[in-house]
Amino acid sequence: MDAKMYRHILEDSLLGTLHDHRLGPSTIIFQHDNDLKHTARLVQEWLEHQNLLVLPWPPSSPDLNIIENVWAEIKKRLETYRPRPRNTEELWRVVQKLCEGKEGS
Repeated sequence: MDAKMYRHILEDSLLGTLHDHRLGPSTIIFQHDNDLKHTARLVQEWLEHQNLLVLPWPPSSPDLNIIENVWAEIKKRLETYRPRPRNTEELWRVVQKLCEGKEGS
């Protein structure tokens, strides 16, 4: 994903979600990290134009977004899970088992 695609996702998903919940851009604090696509001038200018307040993120900080750590743990467990899921339905069932702490198949 590059900055242009990220901006497109923000335009569609973020603004759409705000609209669905009857929120204005100035009523939220948006959070993302210092990934290159997040800090690209194209994205920064778009965020400013939308009047979105962005939570300052320290450079070279550890990942403070817990979901990233959760996904990393699920991915690690999936790599050793047998039998391997063959489709999205099986994958979803396995992920649910892993999240519930049921390691067996």
